[in-house]
Amino acid sequence: MRPAQSLMQLAVCLSSLAPLALASAWPGWLPDIDAIVVRADSQSSSARSLANIHAAATQDPTSASDSASGTPTPDSTGTSSGKPAPQSTVDLNTAEPSKTGKATGTNTKNGTSKATHTEFAPDSPVGGVQILTPATNVEPTVLYKIKDQVTWGWNYTSLQGTPTAIDVLVSCSSASATWTLTSNMTFATSVNYVWDTKKQADDPEAPLLTEMYTLIVKDSDSAITAAPEAGYLGVYSGFKFGLYTAQPYTPYPEWTCPGCSDASSFFSHQPLGLAVTMSVVTFFSFTWFVAGLELH
Repeated sequence: MRPAQSLMQLAVCLSSLAPLALASAWPGWLPDIDAIVVRADSQSSSARSLANIHAAATQDPTSASDSASGTPTPDSTGTSSGKPAPQSTVDLNTAEPSKTGKATGTNTKNGTSKATHTEFAPDSPVGGVQILTPATNVEPTVLYKIKDQVTWGWNYTSLQGTPTAIDVLVSCSSASATWTLTSNMTFATSVNYVWDTKKQADDPEAPLLTEMYTLIVKDSDSAITAAPEAGYLGVYSGFKFGLYTAQPYTPYPEWTCPGCSDASSFFSHQPLGLAVTMSVVTFFSFTWFVAGLELH
């Protein structure tokens, strides 16, 4: 075995020296070294191109698209290319403070949330109306002439929630009718309202009658039949008044009382007959008294 290995090593050495011997014997036989280097470089470039194509085919599509578009991929710390990631400056706290009490209902207009109704304590009184003009303690039953201007003044009591607006109406149970004097009137703590009755008096469909009426004051968002709610204005209907139609002026000599003629004639004749009767009775009574006692 050892002679065989020695022969193999000798053969290898001789094969490596063979080109040098041939070059010295035949100088033109040795190939061009520069051409061999160029071919080696081209083969190396082809191999690198194939390796790149293979790597692109096997990598993550997302990473490939990011590499193609030039978009840097953020690392685990949220940074890209050594720069810190931008932070959002939007304020996420959009809640607004509510009024006293429990807020219910939301308004999503413009993407915001607002409290639209507040529930007050159940034992809170219901808001009301106090009439200041006219003075009801001086005039228990107030009368107004139809086609005149009527002035009312009032304020509110026990209000915790502000009404959106105010409606003012008058109602007549005898006529089974209700007239809206104003709607969506701006809320004010003290009100001085003037009603021109000519508009309703000349209404051909429902003219004002000589009857008793009721003033109604309510929140514009509430119905007349709405149940009262603690802290809010209830439907007020505590003021009653009368309307009458004025008669044209008549001079006294031309004035007559319809239905009073018979009664006046009866009362004018009765006193005369009574006087005559009493006179006759008195005469005969005195004559009998004198004759019976023989005083003559």
